[in-house]
Amino acid sequence: MTQASEAAAGEVWLPDWAWADGAMQPAWAVAVAGGRIAASGPAPAIQRAHPGWRAVPLPRRLLLPGTVNGHSHSFQILMRGMGEDDNFFSWRSRVLYPVSERLSRNEMAWGAELAFADMLRHGVTAVADFFYLNDRGIDNALAVAEAARAVGMRLVLARTFYDWDGAPARYRETPAEAARNTRALAAALQGDPLTTVQVAPHSPHGASAPMIEAAVAAAEELDTKLHVHVAEGEYERQQVLAQHGASPVAWLDQLGAVSRRSVLIHAVWTDAPDWDLIADRGAAVIHNPASNMILGDGIAPVPALLDRGITVGLGTDGGCTNDRHSVLDEMRMAALLQKVHARDGQAMDAATAFRMGTIGGADALGIPVGRLEAGWAADAWAVDVGDLSLLPGPPTIGHVVYALAATAVDAVWVAGRQVVAHGQPLHLDPERVRWAASWQGRGARG
Repeated sequence: MTQASEAAAGEVWLPDWAWADGAMQPAWAVAVAGGRIAASGPAPAIQRAHPGWRAVPLPRRLLLPGTVNGHSHSFQILMRGMGEDDNFFSWRSRVLYPVSERLSRNEMAWGAELAFADMLRHGVTAVADFFYLNDRGIDNALAVAEAARAVGMRLVLARTFYDWDGAPARYRETPAEAARNTRALAAALQGDPLTTVQVAPHSPHGASAPMIEAAVAAAEELDTKLHVHVAEGEYERQQVLAQHGASPVAWLDQLGAVSRRSVLIHAVWTDAPDWDLIADRGAAVIHNPASNMILGDGIAPVPALLDRGITVGLGTDGGCTNDRHSVLDEMRMAALLQKVHARDGQAMDAATAFRMGTIGGADALGIPVGRLEAGWAADAWAVDVGDLSLLPGPPTIGHVVYALAATAVDAVWVAGRQVVAHGQPLHLDPERVRWAASWQGRGARG
């Protein structure tokens, strides 16, 4: 090899199994260079095609594309355990608002580090963090982006437009302020290979019509996706119907907020006209089954969305409306919910659930992940097929979605860089763990 070719050489990952091309593949190989997948295929052919590349044997391992957490609120991990068994309104007034009002910028950032590290150890390699503790500026969001960078997480920072006067003051801005600050945030993070800034009008109840219209304009100006909570609870549907004579989805559409850019979060309380509208506009949906169950919101009509060709991804939502940060858990719950709702064991299969947690989320967010294919980012995780949760073998996608436990997760890579080894995040500051261990006892509840 010449000096130039040696510099360009990468690695060839050699697991015993891989989920690629929609099937469980034995003796597969993935060639990685420059943070991207250069080739993927049967191991002998890939190795022959890449002489001199460093072989990385992964014996007794199943390699999977990194999962995509399409909706989360990283700072809410600090409220984990504080909102159980509440409804939405009680949780919001008793936990979310009072605690979030007391968080310092360091606490937001350190909480984000913990949340992102927790996701990584569950095989999540990309997350959309719907962030609204803005304090009318960008410094808090920049601290969250730095937290993601520190632990190695791929981040979509969904910067919120929020002006409902019932929310804490630090959430609120004018439409002009929100647009100006979002432009400044995008400029500050331009060129960061792992962070993407996107626009996020909070919801039909959290953002006024002028605020939503300002967000739509900002998304068009910056050419980003547009994240918005919609139809999470029945109350919102009733409220918007009463005020505007339209469903929440239809009202957002009147404001220009349902389009190919749109990432509709939840979409539980929707009906056939909404589904047809979402499909016609080319919008995507992020389904958050665990959060919807914990708050008693209902069951999203996912099969109806998929039948119309709508892209559906999965999200964990925040740490105090879902105590876990595992998209793998969301896959399992999504499939089981639809089976029991339809009273049909075939209502959703494991491959569909896995696709939502990988390709679906990636396509919804517009990021090049979720596949072990040439040209895509080298985001992946390896699990031990000898783990008790995957026995007896050989592994199937059903094993992964319905049985795989966190104990099986061995290694995780983001953009080709290893960020988890032997099940443990490599770049999480141990001081963050010590700090969080007693954080709630130091006055967070009082």
